[in-house]
Parts: sequence; C-alpha cells; structure tokens
Amino acid sequence: MNHANTKPFDWREKDDKWQKRQFYLSCFVRMNLPIKANVYEFIDYLISQGYTCPLGSLTEVDVDIRKMYSEYVAHQL
Repeated sequence: MNHANTKPFDWREKDDKWQKRQFYLSCFVRMNLPIKANVYEFIDYLISQGYTCPLGSLTEVDVDIRKMYSEYVAHQL
C-alpha cells in the first residue's frame, strides 16, 4: 500500500461534521450576517466542543448561535 499520497486524518472532514458545518453556516445566512474567516473558525470551535443546538425551532438555534458567536468574538479581542 502506498502511503505517500495519503493525508493525515482531519476530524473536520467527517461527513457528519460537514452536515453540521453547513447547518451552522445557514444560521449566519438566515441572520444576514457576513461570513468571514472567523465564522468558519467559530463553527469549527462549536463542532470540536460537541455543541448541540436547541431543538425547538430555527429561531431558537439562530438566537443561540448569535449569542455564542458574540461571546466568541468578544474573547478574540
């Protein structure tokens, strides 16, 4: 087996992670927030920490994501 062309495992490339990333990005689209590099970093942070969103409605998810993103950005400064 030729391992020269294989790349190291990256947890962000698992299928379920892609689905979560897409869903969390859709929150920013629904809220009309600009998608910048720190948004992708924030979403990776959420996924790596095992974040699970509220199950009530998309509005609840958006409110929770916005609150957490605001806190994340505040800690980046």
